[in-house]
Amino acid sequence: MVIKRILVATDGSATAQDAVAWAADLAAPLGAEVVLVSVIDFANLGLSAGFGFPILEETQMRVLLNQELNGAWSERLREAQVNFRTLVREGNPAPAIVQTAADEGADLIVMGSRGRSGLSELLVGSVAHHVTHHAPTPVVIVPPTATSRATQALAKSVRLEMRPSGPVATARR
Repeated sequence: MVIKRILVATDGSATAQDAVAWAADLAAPLGAEVVLVSVIDFANLGLSAGFGFPILEETQMRVLLNQELNGAWSERLREAQVNFRTLVREGNPAPAIVQTAADEGADLIVMGSRGRSGLSELLVGSVAHHVTHHAPTPVVIVPPTATSRATQALAKSVRLEMRPSGPVATARR
């Protein structure tokens, strides 16, 4: 399998930033393009716990998310000199990630895992679980144990933090 395009789903969390770093390390020697995507779920935005920002108007949300994608969240890709694009999608994150991977012709999907299991995963649901079962391409889930201190600091410094949840499979850097 030749990997020419890697879709990385990110929400700015520490594990998502580790997924970006993992994808950058893979893409650089392959000369692969990375498509960095983040999904805004306006329908459930107010239901998510842990958001460190006030509820914003939809246009403001899109602008801020786009700034983060092209700023702090993609810094590791620039450092690795990887060709990348960013996309902001709307809707339920799991199906939106799967659809974006198909639309973009991704050869691989990379995403972080929040590390939830058991009842927590059942109640909250798992974006990673859905993606691994419905994706048109292989999926790499970067586990929370792979998160570095530098990555955690970067994730805390961003203004928006939307988080996918749930472990399904793991890959080590």
